[in-house]
Amino acid sequence: MLYMTNTIHEKLTIEEAIQIALEIERTEAALKQMKERLKTYVDEHGALQAADKVWEYSNTRSWSFKPDGLRELAVAITAEGKNAWDYLSLSSTALKKLGWEDVSLSGYGTLKETKRFASRKV
Repeated sequence: MLYMTNTIHEKLTIEEAIQIALEIERTEAALKQMKERLKTYVDEHGALQAADKVWEYSNTRSWSFKPDGLRELAVAITAEGKNAWDYLSLSSTALKKLGWEDVSLSGYGTLKETKRFASRKV
């Protein structure tokens, strides 16, 4: 567990950085396996309280609209005297499917970029 030997502000060598990256991969894989085992327990026995937390399933809700339904929803929002575009937005997937370049989209909106730290397959 090399990651514990250096303080957070000390510079890492390439070898130490590689060791940390591999340890993160191992830990995340182990975490995934542990969660699957815990899910199996909860499937069989119901919610589990462990200290001040309860492990259980929770429901999430989302809506999917066909183009005609989305248009009708926008009209209904507008009929209430509200601006439909304050409530409706385009997902990054929809924009990607549109196939427009950033320069074209910049005429209509502002690009927001965020950094996400994660690994990816090469």
